[in-house]
Amino acid sequence: MYSFVREPKWIVAHILALILLIAFVFAGVWQLGRHQNRIDRNDAVVDRENAAMLRDKDLFEPDDVIEFRIAKLNGVWSSDDVVLIRNRSHQDVAGCHLAVPLAISESRGVLVVAGWLHEASCTVEDFVPPAGEVSVTGRVRLSQSRGAMGARDRPDGVIATLARTDVARVDQQVSLSLAPVYVELISSNPPVADAIAVDRPPTDLGPHLAYAVQWFLFFAVGAVGYPLVLRRQAHKGNLEDLRDSA
Repeated sequence: MYSFVREPKWIVAHILALILLIAFVFAGVWQLGRHQNRIDRNDAVVDRENAAMLRDKDLFEPDDVIEFRIAKLNGVWSSDDVVLIRNRSHQDVAGCHLAVPLAISESRGVLVVAGWLHEASCTVEDFVPPAGEVSVTGRVRLSQSRGAMGARDRPDGVIATLARTDVARVDQQVSLSLAPVYVELISSNPPVADAIAVDRPPTDLGPHLAYAVQWFLFFAVGAVGYPLVLRRQAHKGNLEDLRDSA
C-alpha cells in the first residue's frame, strides 16, 4: 500500500518536507531567542535608568552595564566640532541626529546626541549652541560600529556627517579626548533650540513571540499534513489497483 514512498520522486519529496520542517523549528526557536533578548533588554533599560546617576568620570572607564544609565554632565558645547548622524527618523519623518562634543575640561569631552533635526535643517552651519556652561542630563549609549552591511564613512579627514554614532571616528577629528561612549540628551540647561529629544529606547516586546508561534504552526501543519498526503496517495493507489484487478 505504501510501496510508492520508496520511489525516487517521493524520496525527494520526503527530503524536502524534512528540510522544511527542520527550518520551521529553527526559525521558531530563533524568534523565541529574540523575544527573550528583547525582554532582557527592556529590563536593562528600566533597571539602569533607575540606578544611581553617573558623573563624567564614570564614562571614561565604562563597565559592561553602563548602557542606558543616566548621566549628569557639566561643560561647554564644542560648537566647532558638530557632526550630523544622517538617516535618522522621528515619527516616520526623515531627518538626522545632531551630535556635539561637550567639553568637560580643557582636554576631555563627551559626545552628546543633542536631538533630532528635520531633514530640511540637517546642516552643520545652522546649529548655534548656547554659549557658556551648560548642565546636561542624558542616557548613556554604546558607540556604534558598522556591521557586515551598511554605509561606510571615510576613514580619515574631517567629515560633517556620519552614517552612525561612531565615537571613535568623531574622536579622530576633534581636539578633545572623547569618552568611548556617547550620551543621548534628555534635558539641558540652557536648552538646545530646535532639536527634538531622541526617543527613549522602546520597551515593548515586539512581534517575535507572534512570529515564533507562526513558525511552530507551520511546523504543525507540515507534520500533520504531509502524512495525510502520503495516506491519500496510498489510498488513491489502492483504488487504482482494485480497478485494474477488476
